[in-house]
Amino acid sequence: MSEVAPGGEPASPGWPQWARVIGAALDRQNLTINAAATRLGVRNTTLKKWLDGVVPPQLSLLPGFAELTGISHAMQLELGGVLPAGMRADAHALQVADELRMVMGRVTEVVARAGELAFSDAGARLAGILLSADGSGLQLTLRRAYRGRRYPVHLATYVGVESLPAGLPLGDDALRQHVTNIVGESASAFGARWREQDPHDWDEPRPRLILNIPQHERSRPPSVAALGAAPNLLMLGCPYAHAEYIGALIADALGYGYVDLRYSVPLPLDRDPSDPFATIARVQFVRNLSSDDELTFKHVWSVTDHRVIPEVMDDLAQADVACAIYVRSGDYLLARGCKIWGVQIEEMRQLRALLDQLVENATWPALTLSMPDEMLGDPYDDEPDRDQIADVATLAAVDAWRYMSNYGFVPKADTAHGLLRTLFDDRGRPIGDPRPMLVTAARRLPRRR
Repeated sequence: MSEVAPGGEPASPGWPQWARVIGAALDRQNLTINAAATRLGVRNTTLKKWLDGVVPPQLSLLPGFAELTGISHAMQLELGGVLPAGMRADAHALQVADELRMVMGRVTEVVARAGELAFSDAGARLAGILLSADGSGLQLTLRRAYRGRRYPVHLATYVGVESLPAGLPLGDDALRQHVTNIVGESASAFGARWREQDPHDWDEPRPRLILNIPQHERSRPPSVAALGAAPNLLMLGCPYAHAEYIGALIADALGYGYVDLRYSVPLPLDRDPSDPFATIARVQFVRNLSSDDELTFKHVWSVTDHRVIPEVMDDLAQADVACAIYVRSGDYLLARGCKIWGVQIEEMRQLRALLDQLVENATWPALTLSMPDEMLGDPYDDEPDRDQIADVATLAAVDAWRYMSNYGFVPKADTAHGLLRTLFDDRGRPIGDPRPMLVTAARRLPRRR
């Protein structure tokens, strides 16, 4: 439903996020609308429309707003949703503003579309909460992480957080606490976590702290259109095996809920991710899931935490699992996971051995997926092709679906939802180049249908 202006005419799309942040900043400066309008050289009524979010502001006046509020020209364009993530520097921002002024007749359309894209995910909304509360005290960098070249998926949104040098800059612990005080329970609702692993997909220079807000792997309940399939599916793997990635694809295809151990446990945001308290909470969370099948009904749930798995082996072995999918890391993915998570290779090998033992001895049906090293890129490359690994993981999800369909765990491919549906033809055959089946083992499956 479109907004309506006070006169009864449809309102032009405004910059609501910009309006909230600038309005709050003017309040902190004790500037009334009349005083700000005078200093900007515009009418009071015009400024009020901008601050009400009814219409976009005049772009040529954004430097003036920067002088009044301390919120940079570039930040304002970012709030309005028209500045790409890689063009935040003021020089680039001025270039963007000049180009936009050359096409003023299209500005409303551009702003409306860009604003919709900029604030359509949880990461952007969380950044908006931070800016609204402390736009002049924090420097935020919004970055969206996409994976896959042939089969692109919006994996997550990263929010880089730094304190501006006004006054005494906050240390990391104080900055975490400051952010926690602002966002409160919203962090748990969005699944936000401080990034613990190496930020390998963010080039230097990087922000001091990075919030990771899942998109593709976000925890969520089942949809009303969930398919009739296995009661639940358990995903297992070592860190960076992409088990969570594959599990989220299958959950989307089924319309099932998704539970990712990394983001589903309600932990205070001010806790460091490596805090032992976090591991204790995650261990208990898995034990609760394992002992109560109502919690996992019509869900795909993943357990890949290298600290948690050794503590919950017995619980998982006795859990009521309809089918488990074990994404077994080869040496290439295992070594890569060690580097990203800061885990010694011997610890990771022991973890893989534990998972091998669990899948071998548990009572539930299990598939093992293996992504061959030769499909993942050059093993001697220090920076592997993340998009290629994600594409192979997508193909692994296709193979898992095909295999489970043959045994009645999931329907035929032509009923699937989401990305996986597009990877099968009308006869349920996978689309793409010929390749080896990535399901390398199957245990305790029922009679084939």
